[in-house]
Amino acid sequence: MGATLAPWLFWAGQYISHFPQLSFLAGTDFQRYFDRSILISAFLLLVPILHWIGLHRLENLGLRKNARRVSHVLGGFALSLGTISASGAFLFGMDVFELKDPVPWDLLPPILLTAITVAVIEETLFRGALLGLLRQTFTPQPAAILVSVLFSILHFLNPEREGIASVHWYSGFELLPRAFWRFSDPLPLLGGFITIGILGLMLAHATIQTSSLWLGIGIHAGLIFGKMGFNKVMKRVEDVSPWFGSDITVGIGSILTLLFLWSLVWLIYLRGEPDSNFA
Repeated sequence: MGATLAPWLFWAGQYISHFPQLSFLAGTDFQRYFDRSILISAFLLLVPILHWIGLHRLENLGLRKNARRVSHVLGGFALSLGTISASGAFLFGMDVFELKDPVPWDLLPPILLTAITVAVIEETLFRGALLGLLRQTFTPQPAAILVSVLFSILHFLNPEREGIASVHWYSGFELLPRAFWRFSDPLPLLGGFITIGILGLMLAHATIQTSSLWLGIGIHAGLIFGKMGFNKVMKRVEDVSPWFGSDITVGIGSILTLLFLWSLVWLIYLRGEPDSNFA
């Protein structure tokens, strides 16, 4: 479904890019539309699946209304963005990265829109539906681990950013065989897998402990915006492997940064919540 939808999503993006506020879509490559098409397809297919297995209420997925949703989503966003920004500022101060010249500040608003959209879709899919479904069978810890492993694996099933010069109705299917290229380089794959896995566990912890998606959405959106924004305005001038890899979310330093963020999330938001038997 994602491969079928991707070209139509691409053409729709090219059409609406004529509006000044959405002009950035004209330069978005087809592979990125393919990635988003897969997410959208999974999100859409959740509706009939949940209906088929008889889960009609949020309570069935372990979720409830959150009276603190505004503070959770905004606070989670600020906390994660602040943490990853502090990590980036440290690397900038150590002359590992430097600002691009000129600095493309105009790219940040569309990145923010992307971060919010992806966070909402992925948290609804992984920590809402899939985690909720697994909790029907497993206790919170194994359910969170299984979803986090799946979350990490699927983040590496994306095609290389090359090869589609002209988009046709079948172009999505052309990309499918290229989705496994990252698995040919095991060491960076392992490092990225651990980082994304820790992120998944942190987001699962936030969801289970608060019985809500709002805190996870805020944390997730802040991390995406911080990572993508940093990559757009900075360029690497020194190699500091294995502490940091191709960007500030890969390497030993990235793992330590996420663990620090997790500790802050627990101290500020989760410590006073009712016991969920997560730990």
